[in-house]
Amino acid sequence: MPASRTGGRAVMADADTAALDARLGYSKVDQQPDVATVLAGMDATAAWPSVRRLRAWERARLAPRPGDEVLDVGCGLGDVAATLAANVAPGGRVVGIDASTSMLEVARSRVADAGVSVDFHTGDAADLGEPDAAFDICRSERTLQWLEEPGRAVNEMVRVLRPGGRLCITDTDWLTLTIDIPDDDAVAAFREAIPRLRGTPASAGSKLLNLCRDAGITGLEATAETHVWTQWSPDTEATPSGVFPIPPIVHQMVEARALDAATGSRFLEQLVHAGRTGRVFMSVGMFAVAGRRPG
Repeated sequence: MPASRTGGRAVMADADTAALDARLGYSKVDQQPDVATVLAGMDATAAWPSVRRLRAWERARLAPRPGDEVLDVGCGLGDVAATLAANVAPGGRVVGIDASTSMLEVARSRVADAGVSVDFHTGDAADLGEPDAAFDICRSERTLQWLEEPGRAVNEMVRVLRPGGRLCITDTDWLTLTIDIPDDDAVAAFREAIPRLRGTPASAGSKLLNLCRDAGITGLEATAETHVWTQWSPDTEATPSGVFPIPPIVHQMVEARALDAATGSRFLEQLVHAGRTGRVFMSVGMFAVAGRRPG
């Protein structure tokens, strides 16, 4: 797909399209062309006010206390695992599982700097490799959207919980994405192309409650937050904070025939124009569900 141009500047270039692969996303971080950019995106997303509010909601429901044994599925860079390790000391333990060795290297370093202990290891959320009924608490954040079988991962989390154990899962639903540009049809086409490129788990957030119901979790509570972006400088920033760079995503959508080239060009031109003229508005919904394993 050729570069679209607005105001004489390219808004999609070959270098951009090689930087990150939205199809790999966070499911195969170690295979990304630019792992460092993916890890920086994790830090940026963790700073979203919506994520912070959902983590506070989670903490109130999981109520970690000294002696608890905790499993963090898709632990990423280990920031939550480090906090939990301090909460369950003395006598408790935290295990962090992630598919990415690159993320776990950073996580180990950060936990060491924090002066706490977490047992990090690579693993598969759909096959945790942990014993039955081994943990008091299990949590997972922004992980199911990258899995082919989210329901299988939820069942695994329930399996490793002790009777009465607490579970909290948080995730995004990218089909709730809104973008204010003049061409509503282009926005709709971009949004509809997301699951074509990434698969149906991209909308995992809105499915969490029923996935937990199906897995037998009781005492369920659910909540939601909306993350909002109101600024983006396309000439100095690859993407709005915490989002995969949008020009390569559009290129990959077109390449995969999930979006037609003309629509992709219109979408990018109008979004870049919104960024340059201070008229950005984007939002996406995030959801969390908490409950207990019966017991």
